Amino acid sequence: MRINFKETLSSFSSFLYKNQGWIFPIIVLSALISLSTLQISGTSAGIYDYLLGKKPVNLIAGKPRPIRSDEWVVTTPFAVSQYNNGMPAKSKDIGIGQDMSIVADAPYTDWSMLFRPHNLIFFLLPIGFAFAFKWWLLSAGLALSVYIFVLFLYPRKYLIASLLGSIMLFSPFIQWWYQSATILPIIYGLLGIVSAVKLIESRCRRTAIYWSIALAYLAVCFALVMYPAFQLTISLVSLVTMLAILQGRGTLHLLWQRRNLFLIFGSIILAGTIIGLFLWQHSDAVKASLNTIYPGHRNISSGGFDVFRLISWPLSYLLLHDNNSMILGNNQSEVSNFLLIGLVLMPFLIYLSIRYKSTFSKLEKSIIYISSGILIFIAIRMFIPIGDRLFSLIGMSKIPHERLFIGLGLINFLLLLVAVSRRSKKLPKKWWKPLISIQQLIFLAIITVIFSILIYATVRHYNIPNIGPIESVAVILTFSVSSTLLLSSYEQLRIVGLVGVLLLNILSTYMVNPLYRGVGITDNEFSRYIMDVEKKDNFYWVANDSSVLSAIMMASGAEVYGGVNTYPQTDVWRRYFPNSANVFNRYAHVRFLFDSSPQKRSLSLIQDDSFFVHISPCDEMLHDLNIRYIASERPLKSSCLESNRGRIFDGKRIYIYTIKNNSTNTRE
Repeated sequence: MRINFKETLSSFSSFLYKNQGWIFPIIVLSALISLSTLQISGTSAGIYDYLLGKKPVNLIAGKPRPIRSDEWVVTTPFAVSQYNNGMPAKSKDIGIGQDMSIVADAPYTDWSMLFRPHNLIFFLLPIGFAFAFKWWLLSAGLALSVYIFVLFLYPRKYLIASLLGSIMLFSPFIQWWYQSATILPIIYGLLGIVSAVKLIESRCRRTAIYWSIALAYLAVCFALVMYPAFQLTISLVSLVTMLAILQGRGTLHLLWQRRNLFLIFGSIILAGTIIGLFLWQHSDAVKASLNTIYPGHRNISSGGFDVFRLISWPLSYLLLHDNNSMILGNNQSEVSNFLLIGLVLMPFLIYLSIRYKSTFSKLEKSIIYISSGILIFIAIRMFIPIGDRLFSLIGMSKIPHERLFIGLGLINFLLLLVAVSRRSKKLPKKWWKPLISIQQLIFLAIITVIFSILIYATVRHYNIPNIGPIESVAVILTFSVSSTLLLSSYEQLRIVGLVGVLLLNILSTYMVNPLYRGVGITDNEFSRYIMDVEKKDNFYWVANDSSVLSAIMMASGAEVYGGVNTYPQTDVWRRYFPNSANVFNRYAHVRFLFDSSPQKRSLSLIQDDSFFVHISPCDEMLHDLNIRYIASERPLKSSCLESNRGRIFDGKRIYIYTIKNNSTNTRE
């Protein structure tokens, strides 16, 4: 049988064209399944290999990032510990017990897990597969939620939706802050907007009811992310964006229909009831978290934010190199931002929407103007010392200024969407002529000046020595040309500009997170030793001045004091340190520091989210808390410790001490 390759290719091309809306989702989901099957993730848990003197054989590409400690010191050890201990709702391995539903993004056995669907996979698959699946599910969810949102506003704009989904995923802010608390608010915010608008515009009552249930579910999922610093900002931008869409589509009046008001209030009541039940069930932990000095009672005044922290984003690619980790004034995560090209384009879009009214729909004008309003509101909060009462009333006084970047990122996405998707002229055969039109050349000149100022001011302010004139010109022109193309009257040229924006994002983030096979934290001799000891007794462990050893011990199933307390265990700290509530009453990394002869046990604050416990190995507190073992990276001397020469685990000498029964009282 002879195969007609030309006919087959034509049929295949026709099939792809008819089903082009599925191409991007299939690619994303295929990557999710493939990487999960191979147990590959972007965890920085490979750092444990280096710290234990072990060759990171599971590191496939890139390198683990110490600055990503929220992942490799907090969420990853929690997830592994929970999995190894049967996923209890309250972990008994962390001090006197810790409610795992509060702040910690880890699997646990409780009805509320239905509203944390990204962790359900741990109940179905072995830890290596589940961990990888969860990791890439966040990426897939973010890219596809953007894809769905774009197609909701602009049906059949599949390529634009795919590019914008990829741009959001590869944004520096997302990659340096890659965790559920960062990504899920954006996912639920975008899907919530779609659900709310669908509910309001639906003509069928049954369909509207389905959308109201979906909206309630998304609202509960959003609430249980439990990271207000990102949630409040996303809530504000999402709410205003929803109103802008309704206004632009001419359906805002439908919001006030009796049916829609009933369904919306029904969604609010349903979601509020579920959230209220969760808060009541976990009230002790919730109260403890809310009443903390940090972050519960944290208050930040308006104004005073360093403008250079905001405008340094064109140089995000510099953060990829470890020798540049503090090059922009702080660590990579804290200074990371979105590539805010949409904000640069905003005044040009306003001009074009006034000058060429017919090329902008009412929806696009509504999004541009309302996005501009939100941007001004956020700018006032960041730079002008006014409005503290208003910001306190809506909860924004609790948000550090740099956390508002996530709101700027969402506004940036909306402006890019409008810029590339607005009405287009037919591209002439001499496609290069529009590129050299007077208007485009003027835009290019102005935008080049803007990027020159941003980069020159940043380099000058932070005294960045390793950027030469050729590199500076290349960066300026790349950003300027890509941005100017987005202002073209022709969609084909705008898409080229959007591809340029995607490449800029990829070049700024491609090495942020490594590719690592497995979980890593328990794949070492020290972890296996801990597991063997735990089979014999249930005494507690502490690490001497080491977050790394604490994390490994907890992940290995040991009962541990110290490590990460997502809310204060006040019953313990108040008993032994009654005068130090200002130190222990916080979300904190707790680090024990042993001294053979301290005058008294004490606490000292290291920074907002960590403190030392200064204590003697002979202190009665250790006996009272059933602490028997101390793991240390350096030798300790005390008559209360059984002598130990240390033991080599992989390539690291670790001293495991057993505390003798004798104890003394060194009260605070």
